[in-house]
Amino acid sequence: MIKDRRVIIGFIVSVIVNLALVAYIIGNHVASNRAETSIDPSYALPVMAHSLTPERFEELMPDYVKQLRADVRPYYNRLRSAQARMYRELSKKEVNQEALERAIDDYWLTRHSAQSIADSIFVEMAVQLSLEERTELLRAGRQTRARYEEWRRSRARRGDTRNEEFERSSPDTNAEQEQTVDP
Repeated sequence: MIKDRRVIIGFIVSVIVNLALVAYIIGNHVASNRAETSIDPSYALPVMAHSLTPERFEELMPDYVKQLRADVRPYYNRLRSAQARMYRELSKKEVNQEALERAIDDYWLTRHSAQSIADSIFVEMAVQLSLEERTELLRAGRQTRARYEEWRRSRARRGDTRNEEFERSSPDTNAEQEQTVDP
């Protein structure tokens, strides 16, 4: 009877480990494919600028930098103002929840409005691209996204190692401080 329980428990543990391994492999595969197919519209214009020849880019929209700056410039002051209000609310002794929420909402609405201008310029240019140029744009966007994801992962790893080093060194520095304080 005892052997039967061990076999059953071993079987259950084996099934759980195998299911966890399969879920991990599938999750990694899905995550890697998701990064391959996504492109962030926020980075679309710079990616487009780098993926096309300067002549073609100038042909698509000769004054795009001037247009973008002129259209987005009015939002700069509003963004700074909304951000300053948000910081002021956070710096107060007593935080007013409604005022903080309004400041955050204003900041994101203004930022969204400015971003929508850049997105409309991107769309205006993208409809003029050939299939080959759009394919190159998507390839460049995927590469940019992959570099960003790698940078983010490496930064997280560095942050983890720094936290571990800090945790390891913290008791030592406290011990040294305690020793210097004692007569």
